[in-house]
Amino acid sequence: MTNPIQDTVKQKSAEGLVCVTLEAHLWSGRKRLKKEQLIAKNPEFEKLPPATLATLGSIKICDTDELAPFNAMKREAEKLLAINGLPLLGTTGIPEAKLESVYKGLALIQAKFNAKRDAFFKSFDQAIEAWRNQPENSEWSNLIHDIPSPEQAAGKMSFGFHLCRVSAPSADEFSDANRMYAKQMTGLKGELFADAAKEAEILITKYLTGKSLSGVTEKRQKVTWKTLRPLKRIGEKFTSFAFLDPTCEPMADMIDHVLGLLPAEGPIEGVHLMHIWTLAQALSHPGKAIALAQMAFEADSSADAFENLLGVRASAPAFAERAAVAIDPGQSTTLEDASKSGFIQVPSEHHLQEASQGQSQQADVYEQQPSFVALF
Repeated sequence: MTNPIQDTVKQKSAEGLVCVTLEAHLWSGRKRLKKEQLIAKNPEFEKLPPATLATLGSIKICDTDELAPFNAMKREAEKLLAINGLPLLGTTGIPEAKLESVYKGLALIQAKFNAKRDAFFKSFDQAIEAWRNQPENSEWSNLIHDIPSPEQAAGKMSFGFHLCRVSAPSADEFSDANRMYAKQMTGLKGELFADAAKEAEILITKYLTGKSLSGVTEKRQKVTWKTLRPLKRIGEKFTSFAFLDPTCEPMADMIDHVLGLLPAEGPIEGVHLMHIWTLAQALSHPGKAIALAQMAFEADSSADAFENLLGVRASAPAFAERAAVAIDPGQSTTLEDASKSGFIQVPSEHHLQEASQGQSQQADVYEQQPSFVALF
């Protein structure tokens, strides 16, 4: 029996993607330190271990702080690709809808990189001499020699990128090569949910929790819209890769629904913050997120999907003990089956209870689902 979702991925995954390969090469501003150089300065260094046992590392031949902008531009390009795409066959797969903005972003970084490189190497000799004459370096100036020419050093620094499309390698649809290719393509769905889990973990650890004055990790009582950027990125990426799988767009719609429940201005706290917690914890585990996406796909609306996640009816708001997601959701997607499997823990009405005095303050807050009031 064929899996229609899997077939959709096999047929469309490469058609909607452009592969981007980043080619960024940097010059370290260092060279290998040799034992002979140290011995020439001080014969005592003759006692150092032989090169077969230990290496002496490297020496800076220029102020490496002047090279920091190039590293920053490389990281900027890598971040641009990571936010908009997914790892694919050693490249980054970018959806066609995002290609124009990604291309312009990379081209802008490339222009800045080249301008900065040209300016640096115009004053290369002066920079080397200034570094050699630094008070803390002057005693060891004999080590700063055999300097490459500006042209040689510049030749080691470049920034570029390549764009291409991929397709099945063989004309024979059922060849072994095509089967391997299809397997690699279907793996994109796993990359998408793994990326979402990473963003959700950032949201939880960096923005939803913080250190108290006593150094204990605690849940924050309020957050701002700015702190929800990881959740927005998750929703945008599910929208961008909606062609991968029919469950992606419903998942994006549910995230948009939750964000739409939040106040337009002011702090996000109380029930609204609890809703963010519920969604973030569901997304922080790829297996649970995949099951949630399937539930969203089968629900009548994004509101119904989120109601199922919360496990409480919109018409009967109540304090709920936990809206927990289980470790193994299995294949259950209905509310009844999901409850039996542990994916949804249907809450019962009760008043919030104080935590036990014997509970350790170091309890892992990431495993605790916050209490909530349904709000649709």
